Order: sequence, then structure tokens, then C-alpha cells
Amino acid sequence: MDRRFSFHIQTMTNASQLLVLPMWILFVITLSGCSSDDAAKRATTEEVNATRINLQNAFNEWREDERITGATMSVYSPTYGQYDLASGLSKRSIDPNRSPDVAVWPDKPMFVGDITHVLVAATVIQLDLEELLNLEADIEKWFPEIENSKNITIRNLLEHTSGVPVFYTAEFLDVLYEQEPAVTQDHDEVIAVAAAEGSFFDPGSQYGYSKTNFLILGRIIEMVTGNSLHGEFQKRFFDPLGMTNTYLAGTTLDSGSTPLGYEYAGLSSDAPTVVDGHVPQVPTHSVVSAEWASGALVSTPADVIKLVQVIFQLDDFEGVREEILRVADHPAQASGSSRIESGAGVFTWTENDQRVIGQFGFIYPFSAQFVYWPDAGSKDGTVIVVIANEVDSSRNPNSNFQLPVIENLTRGVKMILDGG
Repeated sequence: MDRRFSFHIQTMTNASQLLVLPMWILFVITLSGCSSDDAAKRATTEEVNATRINLQNAFNEWREDERITGATMSVYSPTYGQYDLASGLSKRSIDPNRSPDVAVWPDKPMFVGDITHVLVAATVIQLDLEELLNLEADIEKWFPEIENSKNITIRNLLEHTSGVPVFYTAEFLDVLYEQEPAVTQDHDEVIAVAAAEGSFFDPGSQYGYSKTNFLILGRIIEMVTGNSLHGEFQKRFFDPLGMTNTYLAGTTLDSGSTPLGYEYAGLSSDAPTVVDGHVPQVPTHSVVSAEWASGALVSTPADVIKLVQVIFQLDDFEGVREEILRVADHPAQASGSSRIESGAGVFTWTENDQRVIGQFGFIYPFSAQFVYWPDAGSKDGTVIVVIANEVDSSRNPNSNFQLPVIENLTRGVKMILDGG
């Protein structure tokens, strides 16, 4: 079986109405204003510049050690402000003398995978606040063919407690990668692939991560609003927040070509397209269109920071924030000090007695993560967003993704910001 196939099967089975148009004005005012206490914590120009150097050096060292072709990172700190950084390449050349390598730049859009869930969750909760949806309603009227649809609520989907299986079956993976790589997958037909598998467990009885949950939510958004999912994202977030480098791929509204990524196969690889051990990989259109609401968002770290700051800091999003951060009955991981709670489209955990919010994202061969540390003393907080354009198949073929690797970087960056 293809390594990509085994990754998906292994990982997924284990695992008041808002005023939209003036939101960007409120966003700017909120983040621009600060109290005298906040101002006292601001770093000097020399400190800001020195920290930038430290962050860039740590970023470069991490990328080189992990054999990643290119990565981008944006960091916002109440003390230092925002840094937008890049390291490595967006494209390797087979003959650099005739055609130079292409450096990655901070606003280079790349896939952010499951971070798409944050947008879907925020939109669903807005529709609930607008009384167009009810989070406690079951999904039978939209998807009666799904087993237990009378007992699966929208909240179950948001929290991965629905029992709906993943759509990445072995047979469907063969369709996506081998039989129909250039075919646009119909969202309802992808959901039907999962529905045919029955149910993993009784709704609400346990946690089970399934990308299908967010495909269903994406279709419910479209059926309730009469608008495309991309159109709702555009109206509610992309345009108001100036997220100009963000779009939902796999649709007719793509604003750019599919980003290029890499898989590190090792210096001994005999792949015909290999360059210094790195094999170019572009997610097939079939996979991207199948992922859709579950992972086809293309963005930049700076754009993701805008989204995170608005949702978790802006007063107008208090209702959305409360629902997103509501702790599910069943945790995503329950082992002692490593306990990870499931929210709506995000995860929360505790580090150094502080609640942390985050989400990982993966779509072969891209990995991403955002982490947000709220500041208990203000509405501000530290945000780190990283996107990497490579997976490493040489170390563990059954886990060829960068999610734990990125978490190592974000923790190191937080230590630098904290003066450690």
C-alpha cells in the first residue's frame, strides 16, 4: 500500500447576529490600541531586531535539521509585535546553473490542511448565533443516509464525537491517487463513501477524529445559506480581514495554482524527479477537491494570524469564541499531563498552568500548525503559525508528516519570546 494511504488510514482512525462588514475596522482598532501597562511591556527597537535574528536562526536550524525544503512562519507577541519569516525554497531546480532555485517568501500561499476546520467551525457557530442553525439539532434532514443521523448533532460533528467514519478508505484512496487524480470529487459523493462504512461508535459516546465531520458541516453551511462555502468564507472572513493570500482550493474559485511541495526520500532515491533526495509532490486535484472543507485551505501564516486574533480576541466574536472553546465531553487525548481537550475545530491543552489553543493541519505533502497563548492580563496573546512544504518518508514510512516536528519549533520559538 502507498505510504500516503497508510498515513490517512492510520491517522484518521486513531485519531446576537454578527455585523460582518465593519469587522476589519474593529480588528484594527482593537489590536492598535493598548493600555499604559501594555505599552510598558513593549520591547525596544534593539530588542525587536535582536529577537528577529534569534527567531530566524532558530527557524533556519530547525528547517535544515528536519530536511524541509521550505517553510514560512509568522509570530505575533504583545512584547515584540509581529515577525513574518521564511526559510529555504519553494522550488528546487534540477539544474541551478541554468534555472536558479526559487526562495520561499513569507506571503507564499501553501496548504494549511485541517486548520480549515477553524473557519468551518466559526461559520457554523455564526449561523447558530444568527438563528439559521441550531448546534443541538440532528443532521437527519440533510443526510438521512448516514447511520445514526437522527442522533448525530451538529455539535457532535464539530467535536468529533459523531462516530461518522473517515472517507479515506483503501478503495477510495486508490481512486483519488491512481484512477482519477485529475477528477473533481463531488462533496456529497465523498460523504457517501464514509456513510457506506456505517458508524465507528454511537454518537456522543466517545471521541474519534474524522475529516468527514467537516465535509458534512461544509455542505450544511451551503444548504442553509444558499451560498458556496468559499463564498461564505469570503464574505465573513477573507474580505473583511484582508486575507488576500487565502482561498479554498479544489473549487472553480481557485485564485492560484496548486502549491508545490516535496517528500524527502533520501539521497539513495532513484525517483526520476528527485533533487538531492527531495521528490517534488503536488496534491492531486482529486485529493484536494475531496478534502475541501476538511483540509483544502491555502493560506499564509500572516493571514492565519489575522483569523486567530479576531476569533480569540475581538469582543464581537465572544459568542463564537465561547462555543469554539467549549470543552467536549470526551477529550482528544486523555493521558495524564498530556491531556488534550477537543473544542469546535480546535484543541486546547495546558502548558505551565496556562491554557493553550491550537490546531494541526496536514494534506500531503504539506503540514501546518497554529498555537495561541492567551495573555491572562489582557485581550492580547502570543500567536505562532508555521507551514512546511515537505514530509519525510525516510525516517518512518508509516508516519511521514511534520506535525510533531512543527510543535518542537513552536515551543522553541515561545521560549525565545519568553526570554528563555
